[in-house]
Amino acid sequence: MLIFEHCSYLARNPIVLEVGKDVSHNFKQLFHFHPGIEIIFIHNGEGKLIFEHGAYDVQPGTLLFIKPYQPHYLQMQISSTQPYVRSLLKYETGYISEYLKAFPHLYQFHDRLCSDPSVVQVQQMPQYEQFGKFLTESSDRLELHPSPNRLEGRALILVSILHYLYPLWKSDGGAKQPAYAAAPVVSGVMKWIEENYDKEFELDVLAQAVHLSPNHVSQLFRKVTGKTIIEWLTERRMKQACILLKTTTRSVQEIGEKSGWPNFNYFCYIFKKRMGMTPKQYRYH
Repeated sequence: MLIFEHCSYLARNPIVLEVGKDVSHNFKQLFHFHPGIEIIFIHNGEGKLIFEHGAYDVQPGTLLFIKPYQPHYLQMQISSTQPYVRSLLKYETGYISEYLKAFPHLYQFHDRLCSDPSVVQVQQMPQYEQFGKFLTESSDRLELHPSPNRLEGRALILVSILHYLYPLWKSDGGAKQPAYAAAPVVSGVMKWIEENYDKEFELDVLAQAVHLSPNHVSQLFRKVTGKTIIEWLTERRMKQACILLKTTTRSVQEIGEKSGWPNFNYFCYIFKKRMGMTPKQYRYH
């Protein structure tokens, strides 16, 4: 099920910072999206990140940049001998943009990360132990400051992290997928769904677009993502409906049509089944 995480706490605390935290025991594999940006650095653990446009292997040293309203979920292989340890920065875009205006190149870099669809969002950090040490030292220094000053300190840490990352992202040009992207055909399916989710779905048309038989493409997609094509399509449509309900004044019927459900009654049925409430209730929740 696709979950919309409201992140209402970002209004009170627009930058959340957690460094080197072992989240093995309370980690939940949820397919979700949210308005804030997430930067995640993997200190320890292996698994897979699923975006709407690809599936990527993650391992120690992997850095993830997750855009606002971007559906994603991590599938981590957690055991007693392999914990999941990560650093997390979650922040409100507009807040940090004010800080970045004093640094034009970083401002443009951050804007490109957020808006350019060709940007590589999954990076394997070179000499990642040094980056981990940089995060730990920055967090330790923050603890030396009085509590009222720590939001400002977190903002400065975030600016420093972007300054650290800027030459690394710049060097690869941000135009190619990383070598460890899994199953290019699956990425093609996700891209096709992204471009056609609001239209009537025909598996034969999709299969023809990626040059495979319907049965083969269905099996491959489920093997890589753990979801069927219909489940993925439904969750993409659900994302669009949630965004439109929260950010526009369009009628519920029009939102259903724009999201790929021309049948109003079926839209209301599937929305309530997935989200646990009607579209109208969700809009005002």
